[in-house]
Amino acid sequence: MRIKIDPADKVFSIYIRTRDNWTCNRCHTTYPPNSSGLHNSHYFGRGNECTRFDPENCDALCFGCHQAWDSNKEDYRDFKIKQLGEEGFIKLRFRASSVCKKDRKLAKLQAEELLKLL
Repeated sequence: MRIKIDPADKVFSIYIRTRDNWTCNRCHTTYPPNSSGLHNSHYFGRGNECTRFDPENCDALCFGCHQAWDSNKEDYRDFKIKQLGEEGFIKLRFRASSVCKKDRKLAKLQAEELLKLL
């Protein structure tokens, strides 16, 4: 099943890639702003509403690194634990296992505010 990308996803993706200085968190390659070569990767997939717009769940990854970590979640998990700490990762996993109501208008507004803070 393909997940639809809506306006909230687009703004949030720009926020994550800008937050990460348009640089892949795995191979450290830098991309020009608004490049389609750099993705907003979700550790817990976009289908999970509770962490879809959670900055701690997301990282800027180039296409190749995104594919690599999608096929080897263990390496991505190790990176997330190093990034968030063991307790932070446990909290993220708890949020991912929660039930959340979909509110894309609010998610878009929140992503726009996060982007302004950078």
